[in-house]
Amino acid sequence: MSWKDLSEMAPMLSEAEFRSEKKKRLIGLVLGPALFALMLITPPLPHVTNMGMRTLGVFLWTIAWWVTEAIPVPAASFFGMAMLVLCGIVTVEGAFNYWANWVNIFLIGGCIIGHAMNQQGLTRRIAYWLISTRFASASPYALLMVVAISQVILSSVLSHVVTTVVFVSIALGLVDTLKLPQGSRYSEALFLLIAWGSAFGILTPIGTPPNMLTIGFVRNGLNYRIGWAPWFLACLPVALVGILAIYLVTKFVLRPEIPQWTATPDMIRGELRQMGPMGRGEKIAGGALLTALVLWSLPDTLPLFLPGQQTNPVSVWVRTHLDWSVTSILVATSLFLIPVHWASRKFVMTWEEAVKGIEWGTLALIGSALAMASAIADKKVGLGDFFAQSLSSMGEPGRSHLLLVFGTIAFTIIAGSFISNVAIVSMVGALTIAIAPSVGVNPVALMVAVGIASSMDFSLPVGNPPNAIVFASGRIKIGTMVKGGVVLSLLCILLITFIAFPLANWIFPWPG
Repeated sequence: MSWKDLSEMAPMLSEAEFRSEKKKRLIGLVLGPALFALMLITPPLPHVTNMGMRTLGVFLWTIAWWVTEAIPVPAASFFGMAMLVLCGIVTVEGAFNYWANWVNIFLIGGCIIGHAMNQQGLTRRIAYWLISTRFASASPYALLMVVAISQVILSSVLSHVVTTVVFVSIALGLVDTLKLPQGSRYSEALFLLIAWGSAFGILTPIGTPPNMLTIGFVRNGLNYRIGWAPWFLACLPVALVGILAIYLVTKFVLRPEIPQWTATPDMIRGELRQMGPMGRGEKIAGGALLTALVLWSLPDTLPLFLPGQQTNPVSVWVRTHLDWSVTSILVATSLFLIPVHWASRKFVMTWEEAVKGIEWGTLALIGSALAMASAIADKKVGLGDFFAQSLSSMGEPGRSHLLLVFGTIAFTIIAGSFISNVAIVSMVGALTIAIAPSVGVNPVALMVAVGIASSMDFSLPVGNPPNAIVFASGRIKIGTMVKGGVVLSLLCILLITFIAFPLANWIFPWPG
């Protein structure tokens, strides 16, 4: 994930877009400190202490800079952590310890594994194999859906940025091979489905950064552990219904023309043959991913086969020692130890290459978000009590909480069209943990729903990196993205409210 300065973005923007972006960033630059100053001079809100007002000021300042990208988002993240210390809200350790939180350590290992697969060519091979199936040749619509389904599958186990880059390169080749004209609605649908499919890559915690941030919020803020297998069970129905929603929006909203061709698997298999047989590096990288997947799921699956299940000593040892972050680092480290060619001392991964694959900016944002959430949820500041009181009319104990759930999900998806998905789950997640338990809503279930919703960015290029990547291909008109994206967003609000949240409420019981 990258955040560009305005000077770097200028060549990619029209004159009107450049002026708009320039104005937005200037407003944000002033708005952030203005909001902070306003919180300092405003009398404390009900239930909120003076420290709470300072915390709210730092939170709003950081959010303003995140939303408007007045400065690069990672820089704003580090700034927010520093301000928490400067304002006496937390200690130095309390602010910056989150930079080395288990979530970030896990992501470092996951990034290295994914980058190794990409560097060795395995991601491209998998993508070619998936879309060369007989089903893809059945009709032009079938090819579109194979691309979307392939993205859902691959984005669930690899970086959605990596898989999007791979599929965009494949799609550009398909467009040229099929001789689709510039502005073709079918071409637009093909590229949009690459981005939309990646949004539903939620089947595993490593699929998108918001997934891990959500799990981190739940573990740190609620002392509740979400397992790999339960996460999969909670998200599988959402992904399946999401694929159906993508198909319906494609057919009835985008309505692409049907090209005069019949896709043949041989067209894609030709590209696959050019890659040659799978090399040793690809096999090792693929083996590393499979090993990681097994070890990540072991704490949840192993107890099922042992007497006493969770209380069995082996289960306890695995659960307490094979943390996701530990497994992630161990598997990633093995890539520096296993040679591709021993005589020349060539290994699967070098540190120089590994560093290129790590999304350092995302790590900074996650560290800042966790620190901010911890500060807001602290009983000493009183913000949790204030927000709970303010929203009590939306979710009183013993009454239906549909309005609270619907409003939270709708806000997350709508705001996610303009704000980084990690930033939006950071904002909403912090408030969810503070509010939900106080009004009788299962906070774990609502956090899972928020985490899923934060990935549902369909309408604008700024929503998430896959949207930006496909838009940068030059094959999509912004109007088409907005038209289809708005409809898909509305469907996802209903999907998450009425399917994802109730399912999560059942899978992740809350003792309160």
